[in-house]
Amino acid sequence: MSRVNVVISSLITLLPLTAVLFLLREAVGTDVWSLVRDETWRASLAVTLYVTLVSTFLSLVIGTICARMVYVNGRSWLTFWLNWPLFVPHIASAYLFYLLFSGGFPGFGLIASNERHHLVVILTYVWKEVPFVFLMMLGSYAQLNRGYRDMAKTLQLSPWQQFSVAEWPFLIKPLLDSFWILVAFISFAYEVPALLGVTFPKLLGVLAYDRLTTGLFLNESEAYAVALIWALILFAGVLLSYALTAKRRRRIERGVRR
Repeated sequence: MSRVNVVISSLITLLPLTAVLFLLREAVGTDVWSLVRDETWRASLAVTLYVTLVSTFLSLVIGTICARMVYVNGRSWLTFWLNWPLFVPHIASAYLFYLLFSGGFPGFGLIASNERHHLVVILTYVWKEVPFVFLMMLGSYAQLNRGYRDMAKTLQLSPWQQFSVAEWPFLIKPLLDSFWILVAFISFAYEVPALLGVTFPKLLGVLAYDRLTTGLFLNESEAYAVALIWALILFAGVLLSYALTAKRRRRIERGVRR
């Protein structure tokens, strides 16, 4: 490896640490227990978890199903249609969904922009993130040894057993990667919930931005403290999930599954 690559890799590795140190410096003096007792932050955390987990789960399931349809059934036309959302920025997607649902979707009175269930926010994220998951899973399927599926068919396993035995073990790592990427992005995003969300409770990214920009709150360090705590929670979740699946992933990478 050349010295340039080493320097670039080191700089990329230091970026998250720099961000954490910045948040730590800005959050100094914040009373964490006051944040825990603050009803606004608690409501924001609850709705953020709801929107993030639902959007992430639907994106993972739909993206994986689409990738499997291309790989197993040869429906390559899905690739063409799933490429389109990739070229649309999130803010443009949010505005398109706002125009579509601003008057209420015909026949579905509960679905409208700026409604308390955040259904349009979730739909927007699913529309944008499914192509990302699809590409992640498609790459994994492209590297999958078809011999495993042929063996499962020879043993006359059911379609679900074929998937669980010959495909699922090899999808764990890319699914984990996709899960944490989507959780980290959606949980502190701003554009989509700011345009399509409600005034209360706001998602964490919107509430933090408001606390930093309105000038109505003297203790601006709260927003940095929340960002720091959430970043540490995500980091701990990543480490825990990968530690629990490390042995299984190593076996899969060696091509051995017991």
